[in-house]
Amino acid sequence: MKLIKTLIVGMVAFFAAASLFAAGSYKVERVTGKVTYEANGEWKAVTVGQEIAAGTNVNTALNSSLVVSDGSSSATIKAMQKGSIDKLASAASTKGGLKKASVAKNGVAGKADGSQSGVSTASSRASEAKKDLEWDE
Repeated sequence: MKLIKTLIVGMVAFFAAASLFAAGSYKVERVTGKVTYEANGEWKAVTVGQEIAAGTNVNTALNSSLVVSDGSSSATIKAMQKGSIDKLASAASTKGGLKKASVAKNGVAGKADGSQSGVSTASSRASEAKKDLEWDE
């Protein structure tokens, strides 16, 4: 029983120490597109080589990405993400591999003769969405 208590106390101490050391900083390895961080209530551009504190809020715009490193590993924060860099980096590093897609099985085959009308396609939605966005080049 004493051994179990010692192990539990040791594990709690280990996780407490790990969380203290995790609150460090991140070095920016690569920036693609428009990526900003919040400093003193103002959003500023992120630059390569910059050190960003773990609690700093970052924002990646459309078609943007940010690659950061904490010394032992690196993480890629993809486009349209906003939040603290430590949470975004940890979420990016845990999302590895491929996900199995689910397929709806309704038993109805589509018409092969092309007689369907009024079906919105990805290209028509993209051309409509392009009017609403500002492109930074």
